[in-house]
Amino acid sequence: MNGRTSDVAGLVATFFGQAVAYFGVVGLVWLLVWKVFAARLAGRKVPTPRPSDRAQLLHEVRYSLATLAFGTLGVVVISWLSEHGYARLSANPADFSPGQLALTFGGLLLLNDLWFYGFHRLLHTRWAFTHLHSVHHRSVEVTPFSSYSFHPLEGFLLGAWIYPVCLWVPIWLPMLAALQALGLANNVMSHLGYELWPAWLVRVPGLRWVNSATFHSLHHTRVNGNFGLMLRVWDRLLGTEVPGYDEVFRSVTKSGSSRRAP
Repeated sequence: MNGRTSDVAGLVATFFGQAVAYFGVVGLVWLLVWKVFAARLAGRKVPTPRPSDRAQLLHEVRYSLATLAFGTLGVVVISWLSEHGYARLSANPADFSPGQLALTFGGLLLLNDLWFYGFHRLLHTRWAFTHLHSVHHRSVEVTPFSSYSFHPLEGFLLGAWIYPVCLWVPIWLPMLAALQALGLANNVMSHLGYELWPAWLVRVPGLRWVNSATFHSLHHTRVNGNFGLMLRVWDRLLGTEVPGYDEVFRSVTKSGSSRRAP
């Protein structure tokens, strides 16, 4: 009984730890961008046909909590797989060469990105959109609080790539934490509602493949396109990029630059 009580207490502590960290980051970003510097950044606001309101914000907070709860269960599953010798996880950096770490990190980023693109596109089929993905698309004007506002099953599907991978690929545990932190940062940036990337981003050959707040905001306003997570590459290769993205990006960043000019 004491063991079960301890397990439940650990679960609750993990959930609250994740919730505090998530809402601390998202709340601070929202406060700075949407309140403190809103007037200064007004020229970089990505245009939207329907502004957010208090009801949307409450909806986002409620579903973010559900997503975090499922994320807590994911931590339990990974821990169980590791404890029973199924997951190839190690906390010892000596178990990996620098080349292995770099290759694994880059490979997992690409796999995560492709997994997200595939399932995100699947979520836009009629049944999946109606029953799952419409929760996220209630946010037409995205806010930082939209970042984890998913139906719980959608949140599980989008992050489920880690389960088969950890069974086959040796992974350094801190790398999982780094991937999670990078994923959160990218999600918040994508749902910022303001374009903070410089205007020259889409002119640089390598960097122009990187996602942006404008890229994902267009997904929420036009719905059928721009399915990528961190990269534009899958949308470009598979013909699902929203037409005119570069033009909208230039317009938003040019407007922001003009407002800051003396």
